Amino acid sequence: MKRNWLILALGILLLVSLSCASGHEVGFPENLPVARDISSLESRLSSAVSSCDRLSMKTIGQISYGAYQSPVWVVSFSPAVIKRKVLLSGGIHGNEPAGVEAMVQMVEMLAKDPEKYGNIAFDIIPVVNPWGWSHDIRFNQEGCDVNRDFATFKCQESAVIRDFVNGKRYTLIIDSHEDPDAKGFYMYQYANPDTWLSRKVINTVRNQGYPVEQDVNMIILRTEDGLINAPLWGLWYMKLTGQLSITNYFRLNNSNNVYTIETPTKLAWEDRLNMHRKALGILLDSLQTTIR
Repeated sequence: MKRNWLILALGILLLVSLSCASGHEVGFPENLPVARDISSLESRLSSAVSSCDRLSMKTIGQISYGAYQSPVWVVSFSPAVIKRKVLLSGGIHGNEPAGVEAMVQMVEMLAKDPEKYGNIAFDIIPVVNPWGWSHDIRFNQEGCDVNRDFATFKCQESAVIRDFVNGKRYTLIIDSHEDPDAKGFYMYQYANPDTWLSRKVINTVRNQGYPVEQDVNMIILRTEDGLINAPLWGLWYMKLTGQLSITNYFRLNNSNNVYTIETPTKLAWEDRLNMHRKALGILLDSLQTTIR
């Protein structure tokens, strides 16, 4: 019996060491050339918000690295009667631009068609990691992978998100990502034994002629025909290792229905955007009848 416990303990320590070995790099120079202009996003968001009285935009935090300064914005949509609330986010990894564009397009769509989702209220955070997005780098300027920092909150960006969602509950949360190594679309769901909705998304994407990822291996999880179904114990494990992701954190604190969308950056820009739009549309449409 003691030997079995020793083996188990060694196994856990090994997994912890593997987890803690990933997620961060050394910091980056402050004078790196800018790949994208954050003001262009602000202009598009402001234009959409000013055209619809149900939309509002506010700064929930200020990211500062030397001369680089950028707000973190949330755009909120408030219908006349609110029955459900949704949180959407993108851009936690700066080199995954289609997720950010999908968020901006969602704001623009709500401005043009405010009746599209009826009594659903939205909080939309288009860019969680503005420095990374501006420089086309996964990490923030300090070399922190913001999506591994929701246990320690050492990064400016993760602390901003934590403070914003503190005490809030949402019917549904979706975080939009991309994957430079994947060959096809895939998604995560968290601590939810019912996979029918994720399967509907994946099959719709497949039926559109897009590839579905079969071979993403995480430390303790892997894809099964395009789906990574993370158990609740896995979320607590990642918190123990200090590697909690934004969606892990959301699932533990803010919603029972949390999904991550992943598109392969190897595919064409419009194809990736179309996959994001399809996935977001199916998940949001499901609120009309199924998610409680």
